[in-house]
Parts: sequence; structure tokens; C-alpha cells
Amino acid sequence: MSEVADKAFWEEKNVAFSKATPACDMLHPELVKPELGASLTETQYLGFNVPEANVHGLCYIWHHPNLKVVTGGAFAWQGIKKHNFECELFDFVTYMKDDCLKNDLWDYKLENSYHVTTIEPLKKHRIRYDDPHRKNSIDITLEAIMPPMVLSSGMHLEQAMKTSGQVTLRGKSYPVNGFTVRDRSWGQKRSEAHTFCPPLAWMTGIVDESFIFGCTAFDTPELTPDNYPGLAVPGGHNVMGGWVYQSGQLVPIVKARKVTRRNQHTQFPEFIDMELVDSSGKTYAIQGTITAAANWRTWHNFDSIICLTRWEYNGKVFYGDTQECHWSEFERLARAKAN
Repeated sequence: MSEVADKAFWEEKNVAFSKATPACDMLHPELVKPELGASLTETQYLGFNVPEANVHGLCYIWHHPNLKVVTGGAFAWQGIKKHNFECELFDFVTYMKDDCLKNDLWDYKLENSYHVTTIEPLKKHRIRYDDPHRKNSIDITLEAIMPPMVLSSGMHLEQAMKTSGQVTLRGKSYPVNGFTVRDRSWGQKRSEAHTFCPPLAWMTGIVDESFIFGCTAFDTPELTPDNYPGLAVPGGHNVMGGWVYQSGQLVPIVKARKVTRRNQHTQFPEFIDMELVDSSGKTYAIQGTITAAANWRTWHNFDSIICLTRWEYNGKVFYGDTQECHWSEFERLARAKAN
């Protein structure tokens, strides 16, 4: 079994990139091997936001090729929601047969109406959703504003996109005219086993083509106000990977100092203070305030807090994602302490 395939993208530290090809935006049947087991994964995340209205959205599919099933759908909300069923839109199907992907990722539609079209690989996508009964709909086009970042494993892609279109939530429509970072993973296992570590955040921010960042990191252990017995940052390094794109150049992030303030009752992140360091030694002092958030229990032993974040860096204000991974042991300990 390949050691690269045996772990998810966030479980190995990455400090280099590989080359993107149009095939990155399609399924990878050549990497499907029965010995990799049930948790072999392909994913596609396409998001959007309306910062002036505190609206955030996540659209997603999770394909288990060895099981031949797909989980996916659309999720959008306004402001802070303590539970995903409070959201204006939450609609996911699980264990749908993967014959919905007969046209690969060029064009597919799930039973809940979530619909994705790849207009041009690595360049342009369209997402659609319609639920007349609840007066929810999405029609958004995403166009690339940077080359894709592909990890050195060749099995994970991230790319900043310009978003345009419209989202309607419970009958109220919002024009979408902003930015997001999409991502894709393939060819690797995604274990649902218990993981004994603190929260791990996938964070992105886009000013415009002049400055974009992405980083996957734990809080710095020695700066973390709440430490829990039995939980530790794996490998001893809190940055699992990251990148900065500016002046047409993509540079790896290799270190970070990061502290997160969380709500003591929900454990949702509220504020992030961090300093990223790239491979040239340049530092980026960035602060983030969460303006919209909701949780998604992606699988039963795991929760993810999906957040719209208002970032401040170098005199600029801009927006992006904070998606914070919470495994069950952290949630158990943190909630017990809060009570």
C-alpha cells in the first residue's frame, strides 16, 4: 500500500507543490485499488459567500469509489447558527449510487438537485441547486484567478476563484460577487477512526489577484490557553501545509504562530490571531473574525465548523474560509470543561 495514499492530505506536512493538469479536475479511476479499502476518497468543494450580508455557503461531494457511493449537496446560512438544521439551507444526500458520475465531473446532478458543471477544467465551474418548496436556490459561476496549487503528493488541489451569480435563501435573494478558494482531493484514504488531537483549521483568504493565502494548521501548542489531556499536535509541527500567492508567485508556508479564541459553549471559533512564515522567511501577521458559522457532522466521529472569516492584513480587509475540524475526543473534553 502506498504511504501517500494511506493518509488524508492534512495528515502529512507539505512544503512543496506539484504540477496541475486538466485531469486534476476529473475522477481518478487509475488510483482506485481494492486494497485501499472503503475509506478511499475523492472530494470536490465549491463555496461562495456574500460578506455584506454575512451569508456563507458550502457545496460538496464526497465519493467513495471502492464503495461506489456518493454523499453531497448544498449548505448555506446567514450569521452564526449553533446547529446546521437552523440554517436557511442544509440539504445533503448520503450513500447515493455513483452512477450519477457517469459523465465524470464534467456534469453531474444529485437526487437533491445539487448540480455541478465543469465548463473548463482548472478554469471555470458552475453550481446550481433548486428547492421551490423552501424557496432556496443557487446559480453561481466560479472562475479561476490564480493557477491551481497542487500538493507535492499530487492528490490535493486548491485554487482561488471569482464568484458571480445569485443565491436565494428562504425567498430572499442575494447577488454573489466575491471570491472563494475551492479544493479537491483524490486517491487517498480518509479514516473515520477516533483522532486524539486538538482542532485543525483549513483557512483561506482572498484580497484579489494581488494577495491570496491558504493554510492548514493547528494552534501553536505553547500559546494555546486550553490544553486537554491525551490530545496532542501530531508530529510536533502545527503547520501541515499552506501557500501564499502574490505577484504571480506561489510560495509555500512553512511555519505559523496561531491562537484561536472559541465560544466556550459551542466551541465554534470566534477570533484567530496568527503569523504565517513562508519559505523565503517573509512573515504575514493576519487576524480573523468569524462573521458566519455553522457545523456539519461530516461523519459521526467528526464535526467541522464552516466559517466565513473577515481577515485583516497589511491594512486590508478581505474574506475567506475557516473550516475547523473537531474530532469527538476534543469535543467531549471541551464541552465537559465548559459545563
